[in-house]
Amino acid sequence: MKKILTMLLTLAMSFTLVACRTAEESVEIEESSRNKETTVEGGGANILIAYFTWAENAVLEEDVDVVTSPSVVVPGNVQQLATWIQEETGGDIFSIRVTDPYPSDWDACLERANEERGSDVRPELQDNVENIDQYDTVFLGYPNWWYGVPMALLSFLEQNDLSGKDVYLFCSHGTGGLANSVEQIVETSPEAIISDSIFDCYEEEAASSEDEIRSWVNDLGYSFSEEPKDRDDTASQRQISVRIDDNTIVYALNDGSAADSLCEMLPLSIEVEDYSTSEKIFYPEDGLDTSNSPFAKGGSGTLAYYEPWGDVVFFYGEYNENPGLFELGQIVSGEELISQMSGTITIEIAE
Repeated sequence: MKKILTMLLTLAMSFTLVACRTAEESVEIEESSRNKETTVEGGGANILIAYFTWAENAVLEEDVDVVTSPSVVVPGNVQQLATWIQEETGGDIFSIRVTDPYPSDWDACLERANEERGSDVRPELQDNVENIDQYDTVFLGYPNWWYGVPMALLSFLEQNDLSGKDVYLFCSHGTGGLANSVEQIVETSPEAIISDSIFDCYEEEAASSEDEIRSWVNDLGYSFSEEPKDRDDTASQRQISVRIDDNTIVYALNDGSAADSLCEMLPLSIEVEDYSTSEKIFYPEDGLDTSNSPFAKGGSGTLAYYEPWGDVVFFYGEYNENPGLFELGQIVSGEELISQMSGTITIEIAE
């Protein structure tokens, strides 16, 4: 009898030890999985860059003092940081916008922000993320308002469940630093995996922080690698022709959503206008979908779409990059004719 009891106790201890070890291994695997760095090769389909910026949430008054309120001018500080993250990761970008814009005067804006925080309100948002479940990683950006986050950011967090997602915070601030902003975000999204690695900078340094924030993204293990396309390869891409009288200009379009939108409108006869000294533009009847489109970076010969104004741009000279400017394609032939565009042009799929 003693012998049987001894064998049963030994067997039970063995099962206990195996169970404990299995539990420990499970914890180690989970910890390893949560802390694993991710390298995004060729695109960031599971990455979202969501941000709130004053510049896209205010109506710019004609008499606003841009010296005392520089961050209200597009691109805003946080918008600029978000753009660099988007370029570095290849993720989707989403601007958090309220239905009731804030004043463009800084003091008046802060007064309203303070009232909202004191009343714990959740401002109504214009749009929401179409499918938050498709994203595993979220970069979340905001300015420090009254030693915390803009209340619109809490509206966003309550409307979008970030549970189980890796969340990286970036912030533009004054002398208050991060203040209580991180605690507010953690309290609102307790199940999100919020990283201790946070990018923050003073508001006056945001415009010059490109190298720093790109380095931060790379250090986190996120990189977007895409081989640049040679212009000689454009012959294999879809092309459109722009006819002006007896002359034709040909563009090769990229595979972005904005270029898709333009193709769906063709054929198109429309008036072209002069703008500045290096652009010809026209206004399509409907806006183009920029949700999955690259930013415009090239020079002369770029076909682009400026989302804030809703115009398609034919560049025949150099231009400055802008977070609202998206590339549609590049010139294949007839670049010397762009500057001569006038009157009605016809755009159609090239045969």
